[in-house]
Amino acid sequence: MAIKSKARHDLTLRSIKREIAAGRDVAFWLDKAYMHYDNGLLTADDIAEVEALAQAYYDALDAGDKADAEDKANAEEITQ
Repeated sequence: MAIKSKARHDLTLRSIKREIAAGRDVAFWLDKAYMHYDNGLLTADDIAEVEALAQAYYDALDAGDKADAEDKANAEEITQ
């Protein structure tokens, strides 16, 4: 059972958001956020914030992968 205190809530949410924004093991921290939600420490609004950060991180990864694929395709066209 989670101890429900404003300070613990704020520190937990801030820590999770910081780790996700930094791109450190996003899936792990997202899972941690859901665990804290299930235990009642985080709210649905908190989860929405965390999910938005995780989505932005994964969108940036996808954009980088797409740019790399386009660069590789352009390089192959130039060499042919």
